[in-house]
Amino acid sequence: MDQRICIKFCVKNKIKCADAFRMLTVAYGEATLDRSNVYRWYKMFLEGQENVNDEERVRRPSMSTTGENIDKVKKIVLASRRITAREVAEDLNISIGLCHSIFTNDFGMRWVAAKFVP
Repeated sequence: MDQRICIKFCVKNKIKCADAFRMLTVAYGEATLDRSNVYRWYKMFLEGQENVNDEERVRRPSMSTTGENIDKVKKIVLASRRITAREVAEDLNISIGLCHSIFTNDFGMRWVAAKFVP
């Protein structure tokens, strides 16, 4: 956030973006924002943005190995032993990685011929 304040200062004082980037590099060394981010923030401040904080990002909801997810996966696996992690993930609308972690960590299963077995 300190660097964004410096960029905003440079915009207000009509210092060119390349010069602002050079000044940040001298002041912050390797911890300097990369060039593209400096130019992006410079442009946003030039266009009138006043807030130096990052905007909230929209991200996928966190899927965790909750008891509910584990129970659902267990029901599906017990109903059909030959089901793949991809099929379980599609059925439950969860990530394949989450299925893999439930299979290996919670059920103690391992890979055999591209299928999970006990």
